[in-house]
This record gives sequence, C-alpha cells and structure tokens, in this order.
Amino acid sequence: MHQPMYACILPDLSYQFATQEYLGMLGWQGEVTGVPLAQVHSDEALFELRHGMMLARSKGTATLSWQPFVEDHSLWLQLEIFWNSVAGLYIVNAMRSGQAAGRVFAQHPQEGLFDYTPQAVMLLDEENRIYRVNPGFSEVSGFSFEDVVGQGPGIVTNREIAAELFDHLWQQLMFRGFWEGELWNRHKDGHSYPAWYTLMAQRDGSGEIEGFVAQFSDISNLYQDQHRYSHASYDVLTGLPDEFMLLDQLNQQLLKDALGQRGRGLILLQLDNVGAEASQIIAALAARLSAQVRETDLLAVDQEHNFVFVLDDCPDEMTLEQFAERISAGLLEPVDVEGEAIAVTYAMGGVLVESGGISAELMLDRARLVLRTPDSHNGFRLYDASLGSGTVLSRDTLSQAVSDGWLQLRFNPVYSLAGHHLTAAEVSLSLNHPQQGILSPAQFIPQLSRYSLLGDYHQQLERQLAPMIKLWSGFDQFENLCIRLQDEELFAADVIEHLIRQMVKVGIPSQRLMIILNYVQLQLFPDEIEELKAQGVLLLLDPQQHSVERLPAQLFPDMLLLNAHLVEQQMRDDYYVRDVEDFITMARDNDLEVMAEGVRTTGQMTRLTQQGCLRMSGKYVGRELTLEQLIERLDLEH
Repeated sequence: MHQPMYACILPDLSYQFATQEYLGMLGWQGEVTGVPLAQVHSDEALFELRHGMMLARSKGTATLSWQPFVEDHSLWLQLEIFWNSVAGLYIVNAMRSGQAAGRVFAQHPQEGLFDYTPQAVMLLDEENRIYRVNPGFSEVSGFSFEDVVGQGPGIVTNREIAAELFDHLWQQLMFRGFWEGELWNRHKDGHSYPAWYTLMAQRDGSGEIEGFVAQFSDISNLYQDQHRYSHASYDVLTGLPDEFMLLDQLNQQLLKDALGQRGRGLILLQLDNVGAEASQIIAALAARLSAQVRETDLLAVDQEHNFVFVLDDCPDEMTLEQFAERISAGLLEPVDVEGEAIAVTYAMGGVLVESGGISAELMLDRARLVLRTPDSHNGFRLYDASLGSGTVLSRDTLSQAVSDGWLQLRFNPVYSLAGHHLTAAEVSLSLNHPQQGILSPAQFIPQLSRYSLLGDYHQQLERQLAPMIKLWSGFDQFENLCIRLQDEELFAADVIEHLIRQMVKVGIPSQRLMIILNYVQLQLFPDEIEELKAQGVLLLLDPQQHSVERLPAQLFPDMLLLNAHLVEQQMRDDYYVRDVEDFITMARDNDLEVMAEGVRTTGQMTRLTQQGCLRMSGKYVGRELTLEQLIERLDLEH
C-alpha cells in the first residue's frame, strides 16, 4: 500500500511540513520546515510547482502533471494542490498512479480510454503528422479522420501562434516531455475557440522521440462564465488583485491578443523610499492610482508590493509612454502619512507586446529587468532586447546555452514586390536567456568568442539549418538565406564553408547563400571577406553612406542594404529623403538591387516602392518565423 505523499507550503514559498514519503521521493535529507522551495527544487520543477500554486490560489484547487527531476524521465507525479484560505497555506498531495496511468495511455492508447474519453486525442508520428484520432476528436473539432490524416496539428490549431509561445511549447516537449496550456483552435466550420491542451512526447527505449500525443478540450464555457474569477485572490493591504490573480488574468488576455493581433502594455511601478511607513504609503497610493486606469485596464500588486498596470489594447510605444506620464503626474503630490507629507520616488519600467503569444510571467520578468537598470529611476524606460547587452555571461552559462537548447533559430522574411513572393530570409540564432529574455547575436557572440565557444555555436547553426537546406530545392522562388556575421565570426568563418558543403550535397549552388556586412567590416577584414566571396557566396553590404564605386572587384557587393535607420528617418524628416534617393541611385548606377530592412508601415512600403526599392524586410512583411513556420509559408506559396 502506498503511503501518503503530501506537504504544506506557506505563501512565502517555504515548506511548513512534509511527510517522510514526500521527502523520500525528493531525496531530501533532514528537516524541511522553513526551508525555501528554491533550495529543494530545480528552477524547472519550481516553475511548474509555483504555476500550480498560482492556479490553486485563484481557483481553490489545481491539478497538474509534475516531473520533480528533469534528468529523470521515469518519475512523474500527479499533484493536487489546495489553497486553505483559513490556515493561509497550500496543501500539496502527490500521487504516482495518476501520472503513471496517463503515461500508459500515451504509450498504449488502445489499452486506455482512447475511444471513450470526451477529450479530443491526436496521435502524431515523429514527423509531427497525425496518424490516428479518437471519436472525441471529431466531436470537439468538427474534423473527421480523413480530413486530418497525414496533416500537421496546424490544421486544428490557429496558425497564428506567436513565435515565443511556439518555441516555449517545443522546448517543454523536448526537454520535459510534456506541455500543458491554452491555445486557440479553429473548428472545421471556421469559428475559433479556446482549448486546453496536454501534449506529451513518446520516447523509445533509447530515449529518442518516436511520436507525440495531443489531448485537448473546448473551454469556451470558461470564457462565458461571468464568475470565472469568483475565487480570485486580492491583496489584503490594498484590496487590489494580487500577483496570482494578475498572472492568471493576463495569461488569458495574452492568448486572446494572439488571436486578434492586439497589443497589450504592462507598466511596473516600484517605490523607492517607503521605509517604515510602507503600508500607509502603498495603501494611500493604491486609491490614487486606481483613478488612473480605465475600466478595461487592470491595476494589481505583485508579491513585493510593486504596482502593476496592464493596459488593454495598447497599439504602440507612444500610448504606453503617455500612460506612464499620467502615472508620474499622479505621483507628484506627496503622500500624507499622519500629518507628514512624504514625497514619493520611484522606478518605472514598461513592456509592450504587439500580438500576445508570450506568457504573463515572462512579460512581468521583462518589466523587472527594466527596473534593474540604473536609468529607470524617477523616469520611465521601455523594455527592449538591448537591455541584455553589456551583461557579462559566465562561461558555464554560455556553455549551457549552447548545449541545452537556449539557442533558437529565427528567419526574418524578405519579400519581393516584383515577384510578390518570399524571396529570402535573414538567419539568426538568438539566445533565450531565462532571466534576460531574448538576446541578439551581437549581444553574446563576443563572449562566446572569448570563451572559445564560437565553434560550438556554429555547429548549432549548421545543425538547425540542415532541415531547411534539405528542402530548399523544392522552393525555386526562395533565392537566398542571409547570415549577418559579427566581427568575431570573420576570424573563424568555417561555418560558411560547412554550410556550402551541405548545400552542394543537395544541389543548391553556393551563390544562394548571402552574408550581410557593413562598410567598416569591409575595411577591417578585406582578406577574410575576399576568401568568402571566392567560395561563391554573395555579399549584401550596408555601405553606411560610403560610395561603393571605388571598391576593388574582389570586394564589390552583390546587393546593397538600406538600413532601418534611413527607412524610418525619411518618413520623419525630408532631409533624409535625399539620402535614400541618392542611395538608390548609386545602386542603380552600379546595377545593384536594394533591400530595405525595418519596413513596418504601409507608408514606408509605398514610398520605398515609388523610389525603386522592391525588396524589403520588417514587420510590414511579417514577423520573424521559426523553421516550421517558414517551411509552412513556403509550402503555401509554392
């Protein structure tokens, strides 16, 4: 008979009590009372446990599948988490049997509830193609087996899944074996509906993935339930929604934003000088700041009693900055505490998400990252990827990033208005840092080079590009893969030679590979660039207002890059219009095509077209794509 495995956890994220069976399962020796969860669990296991606690706090109870040790794929638990509001603690009940039954169902559906569960179930092969569905699948989705056999799951899910959510989902599947969460589905009759998914990876005896199981159910009724948040939790001091309720509601809103392509903004306000009167100042400001928000916005407090504003339908940075100014104006008047006027100093950071698709937790973490920068105090700063630049990453961190899947392949699409098709894509491997978010190659490649890890990074690039190179010959109109090389890479550009070797094996000429450089690099590394051109690759050059006419033949570019700065500035200042037109004239005189980057509006596209530029990239053309999304788009075009 199995002994009970349960524990009691306090709101400060420490253990109050745990049975010996629970501690034995974790391998914990000694007393656990008062020990923080972070000392007992890995970051991955702690994230899942905190997520379950958040749901339990807002809804009373939560159930989740939990893997306490990422490195041990054999141990899976079913957790039932209850929030006891009277005692003010969480009760966690852990069971092996529930998850074991789920794994049997995943591996042997014919022996489980496959034909009887009301949930929709899809079985997919290692190529992520559907080969079997249950009767519940047709009931929920409207699609028959004949409609979907051999198709990818995109036939059921809404195809506009944001890249960050898509990557997070696949990382969970690859490294943890499962993922649970909400996605928007598309019914066969055309309407969209929210679905709760449980995805599991099936592995063979050697640990290799041999397929996937996807279970989902229609949860539209939750969105229609006016009392969905009747068990939501509120901060005792201010009466505002607390962090648990904030994350729960924001995650729902972000999923809707991904479907409707809406923008959403978040502002985190941290008070600096609250001191001994903290509770009185915070309570007084809560009432004052509540008057700043609209009915459709949300004001909450996090666990550190920082104020969090969530703006509904926030289309651009200007809207977010204007709202920050309103907040600042509301903080100018001192707070009256027992007859004493106390001036408020603060730090304020904002995050803009243009079309949902990321988690509320990541959005809040980005705002906290802004607050850790020195120039955010008594002002406002917006999050951008450059916040990670200049941060020194340790060798161990970078080694883990290269080996553990933190490097994510991205394709920035390039569109040809002449042929009205996707003609090229700029390739990059970004680093998804757990705390700092997405770092661009320019932010971490110098440090990779310093620790002699650049070769490992290039191997990852070659490996992740290999599937695209194999399929490339089937996309005749897709002309170029473009790679932007950093200075450090020009010293060791073997990656280009290796990619060319892969391309030649499948009949793709080296001229379809293009490297992106600027004029300074051309001056600093002439020998290295000449060697690259001798291998047959094309050169896309940003001349940075220099003339190309006197460049030697062996360094002469094959195409010119009109950078995003000029694209943007010519719409704001007529002075730059002449610079752009001179640039395009120079290209025309030298029989070179121009590619404009950073095109984000119809006005920019129209002006560039009138000026003679017919190849462009940027948000107007489309957001960055994963490998799967790029192939799907090329399949549609061909």
